[in-house]
Parts: sequence; C-alpha cells; structure tokens
Amino acid sequence: MLNVDARLFEWIVTHRVAWLDGAMWTLSAVGRGGIVWLVLGVVLTVLRRLPLRALVQLALAIALATLVADHVLKPAVQRQRPFDAIEHVAVIGDRPDDSSLPSGHSANAFAGALVLSRALPGAALVWWAIACAIAFARVYRGGHYPIDVAAGAIVGLASGLAIVLVNASIRTRDS
Repeated sequence: MLNVDARLFEWIVTHRVAWLDGAMWTLSAVGRGGIVWLVLGVVLTVLRRLPLRALVQLALAIALATLVADHVLKPAVQRQRPFDAIEHVAVIGDRPDDSSLPSGHSANAFAGALVLSRALPGAALVWWAIACAIAFARVYRGGHYPIDVAAGAIVGLASGLAIVLVNASIRTRDS
C-alpha cells in the first residue's frame, strides 16, 4: 500500500501544470490552521446566514482536528515527508519540518466542510469542493502523500462529527 501511495504521489508531482502552481500554493496557504473555514464562518455569521452556535461548532471542530492531527497523531506516527524520502521531489512553497501523517490541512478542511454542510446544506457541494481542493493541493505541492491527506480527512470527519453529535446531545438535553 505504501508503495502505491509513493507512486501516486510521484505521478501527481511529475504531472503538475505551471498555471495551477499558484492556485495550489494559495489553497494550501488559506487552508493552514483552518483559517479559510473560520473566516467563512465569521463572514456567514455576520451576514446572518450561519447561526452563532454553528460558528462555535466550526471553531471547536477545527480545534479538535488540529489537536488530534498535529499534536497526537503526527508525533506518534512520525512519517517522513515525501520531499525528505524521495530525492528528486520539487516542493512548491515551504517545506514543513513536522511529520507527514496525517495532513493537518486536510483534517481542518474536512472538519470545516462537515460542520458547514450540516449548518448550510444548500452549499454543501461548495464546502466539500473546497475541502478536496485543499487536500489535493497538499499532495500537488509536494508536502504530503495521498494517504496522509486521506488520513487527515478521516480525522477531520471524525472531529466534525464528534462536535456536531455533542452539540445535538446538549440541545436534546436542554429541550
């Protein structure tokens, strides 16, 4: 499985198209720390499209995803970044110095997409498209293997679902 992961990674980075490089760097930059999701949440809350309770859920889901991905799993797994493991990999942008699995960007993106999709289902396709684009950008740039972003997505989905379920439990109890 890891061999397939490495081959898929190499295929993606050797088939880059120059006109996408800037967009992929931008997606990666705005995805750092879940910033894009928090900004979207605040803007939607100010515009009265997103309830304050959903904004709090969004922030908590991103915080949980970050905690699990970056502070629990990455230190425990210690997977080497692809640009450290494969000599000829050109990286677009910075070279993170932490480990590779799971992708924190993907964890935040999928936590954000889950919470926003539950709160604003009419725009779910947009939320999931943004999350997938951020995850793909991490591989495209050369910072993660595909399994890293898939694992991050799982962490994000679990984090988002946990927060949504806790909120539902609290609301049921308060009713």
